[in-house]
Amino acid sequence: MGIELTWEWLDGSPALDFANTVLRRGWTEHELVTSPDALSSWLDAAALPAPRPATVTDDDVEAFLHLRDASLRLLRAAAGHGKRQAGDVRTLNEALLSCPEVVVLDESTGSPVARPVGSPAPFTLLLAKLAGEVRDVLAGPRPDLALCDAPGCGGLFFRRRTNQAWCGPPCGNRARVARHHSANDH
Repeated sequence: MGIELTWEWLDGSPALDFANTVLRRGWTEHELVTSPDALSSWLDAAALPAPRPATVTDDDVEAFLHLRDASLRLLRAAAGHGKRQAGDVRTLNEALLSCPEVVVLDESTGSPVARPVGSPAPFTLLLAKLAGEVRDVLAGPRPDLALCDAPGCGGLFFRRRTNQAWCGPPCGNRARVARHHSANDH
């Protein structure tokens, strides 16, 4: 059974959309970004914090997954599922340091804007911006960050209510049906 790439977002947060490119079926995780075509599809659908690179390569997929895996583990740990690992923090910091920024004034609006130092490759800039989005989620207390533990989900989301257990109604329905079946099996 293949997994169709629909890229249904939980809330449009670049950090969570980045981390949630792994899908759980039952208790098995499935990688959704398996090729340059799959990554291009995600880039077309995602709310990106930087311009979309024109093309992506196998090396870009590898770099994306390396940063995504570290970010996923860090975000899950922040949501109370697992421990933060120093190696994952280093991976995130390396992505941030690969494309340092300075804040300058926009010439037309006079508003502060972040600009990369130098001329980084488009994919390097995108990964640095994604790392920045993850850093921003991790930087402050986020009691609303949660992991949906409904069967077949496992996605990270921001709670809209303090007692919210699932990322959305479909996951809540699946969890209640699974609980009902489990209770009837005994």
